[in-house]
Amino acid sequence: MDERSASLAKNEAIFRAGNDSIDKAAGGRVENVPYLCECGEMSCLARVELTPAEYEAVRSHRARFLVVPGHEDLTAGEVVVEQHDRFTVVEKQGEEREIVEQSA
Repeated sequence: MDERSASLAKNEAIFRAGNDSIDKAAGGRVENVPYLCECGEMSCLARVELTPAEYEAVRSHRARFLVVPGHEDLTAGEVVVEQHDRFTVVEKQGEEREIVEQSA
């Protein structure tokens, strides 16, 4: 694993923590919630609208992240596991997976 991949994995864990806060604040009171893209690029400000149930389905797997379509980075230790019109779900593999699972 290179330094860039490790850094992206750490950033993705930070974005996921932010989305957990957004999810908690929404508290199931709204139908669609604007979550942050969890692509790991610190400059990304994209939002993805998901239902709380969709978010929970992604979040139930500690190594999975939601990204806007096109923000997948297959060079950073991840594979696409689901594709939807509004979002893509990626899953970390190998050493990158270990990093995100430790931060969960």
